[in-house]
Amino acid sequence: MHFLLLGASGRTGQHVVSELLSQGYTAVALVRTSSSLTPRPGLTIVTGSPLSKSDIRNALFAVPSLSPSAAIITLNTVPQVSPPRFLADSCANVCEVLEHAGIRRIVVMSTAGVGDSWDNLPWLSKAFLSWTNVKYALEDHSLVDREIRLTKMDWTLVRAVRLQFDDQKLDATKREVKMLGSNGVGMSLSDSVSVTSVASFLVKVAVEGLLVKSAVVITN
Repeated sequence: MHFLLLGASGRTGQHVVSELLSQGYTAVALVRTSSSLTPRPGLTIVTGSPLSKSDIRNALFAVPSLSPSAAIITLNTVPQVSPPRFLADSCANVCEVLEHAGIRRIVVMSTAGVGDSWDNLPWLSKAFLSWTNVKYALEDHSLVDREIRLTKMDWTLVRAVRLQFDDQKLDATKREVKMLGSNGVGMSLSDSVSVTSVASFLVKVAVEGLLVKSAVVITN
């Protein structure tokens, strides 16, 4: 299988690349700067922006002999730095380009607190998300959550709880992932999930065609 990746140079995205290649798959990654991602066999790197449909098309057809089976998006937004609707517009662009190419599968990394998972967040988490600049990222993720449901794509939204970045090595041991449904019933303030676990889960969902047209909160 061959995959289109957006956000591959990020802290979670790099683990997605490693996971895919270790399983014998290939991928093309659209990145803002080519130096942000180390070249590896099986990985094609294309420079461009997810806000540009033409750049996405260039990435999609960068390997003429291979057509992506799915797209995996691990983009993030930086409050007060990224443009408004960065995630929502990027996702909309990818969906449009993929649909025109006859590709329907897309897996998007989201965050706990989006959509119906908000009600089950611990109150301290709600306070943090409401009173800090993180609220802008949450709003953008929420736009993705609402708007992707209006597309014809076979989407999956993976809502990760607090990310744990302690495992910096790309070959770090992956821990078991627990699924808490779309609404995250049972979330606690101490919940976290490692980036390797998230990457492994994203790849598994994309490869096996799981949770189509569904959202799920995950934790370790």
